Amino acid sequence: MAYSLLYVSKALLTFPAGEAEVAAIVQASCVRNALLDVTGALISTGGCFAQVLEGDETAVAELMHSINNDPRHMRVKIIRTTEEPRRFAGWSMAYSGHASFVDRHITPLFSPLSAGDTAHLALKLIALMEEFARLPSRSP
Repeated sequence: MAYSLLYVSKALLTFPAGEAEVAAIVQASCVRNALLDVTGALISTGGCFAQVLEGDETAVAELMHSINNDPRHMRVKIIRTTEEPRRFAGWSMAYSGHASFVDRHITPLFSPLSAGDTAHLALKLIALMEEFARLPSRSP
């Protein structure tokens, strides 16, 4: 079992130029996550980010400290934490590229919601991330 955390945040990058910055984030994350034995997935919509991190709780907390201080986004909101088998085993950071259509799955998570609604939306978002990670054009 691994500690798993899902967060969302509001992007402060301008797209499409921001895509190069996101590519740099993914590249650096792949290296750092591998060193910390953290796996996960990232979605960038242009307006928002959503990321799952999974691994040792201390390592995930270290990454979250860095993420919280990153000036490329704001309103970092932890949506879900749990202990569960890794969903992104083999991926130091799965990333599928810019996916603006996913905004409709992330934006509601910034609003006040019941615990049940938040849990439901979080699981739908994670399922989308799992689908992206299964696409054949991805490489770990």
